[in-house]
Amino acid sequence: MVDDNTHFIGFIPPLEITRVVESDRKWSEKYGCRSGHSTPVHVTLVPPFASDKSTDEIVDILKGILPLLSPFTSKVDGYGSFGNRTIFLRVEPSIDWDNLSKTISKGLKAMGESVKVENKPLVPHLTVANRDIPPERFSFLLSSLSSHNFSSSFTVDSVAVFHRVGRGWRINEEDIIKIGM
Repeated sequence: MVDDNTHFIGFIPPLEITRVVESDRKWSEKYGCRSGHSTPVHVTLVPPFASDKSTDEIVDILKGILPLLSPFTSKVDGYGSFGNRTIFLRVEPSIDWDNLSKTISKGLKAMGESVKVENKPLVPHLTVANRDIPPERFSFLLSSLSSHNFSSSFTVDSVAVFHRVGRGWRINEEDIIKIGM
C-alpha cells in the first residue's frame, strides 16, 4: 500500500521531555519495538494528510492562523496506552489542546487541504512504542515505564510542519512556527 500523505502538524516538546521519550524508545527496542522511532518526538495536532502544497506554503498558512491563538501550559504525567498497540507518555488533555488542533485543522481545510476536523477531544500523547509491541511483552513494558513516575510541566508555544522524506517524517528549523506572535 502506498502512503500518499505528505505532511502532518505537531508540537515538539522541550528537550528534557524529548530526551525521556527517546530514552524510553531506545530501551523498548531491546524488546522488538522500533515502529515510529525515526519520527521526531511530538504530539500530533493534525494527523498526516496529502497536499499538493510545499512545506513552505503550509508554513505560510499556519503563520496566518497561529497569531490568533495564545501559548498555554501543559503537563506530562505518567504513561498510558491505547489498547495493547501503543504505549505513550501521557500529556494532560485540555480545552487548549482541543482548540489548537481544531483551529489549525479548520484553517488548513479552509485553504483546501484534505484534513479531517475531529469532533471528539484530542488525546495528546508522546508515543514511546506502537504497532510492533510483542503481545507477550506489552504488560511488562507498560508497567516498567510506569514505574518511572515521570512528570513535568511545559509551555506550548509553537507548532511544527512535518514533511515526508522517504518512509519517514522530518522537520526543519524554519518549519517551526510560534503561537501568538
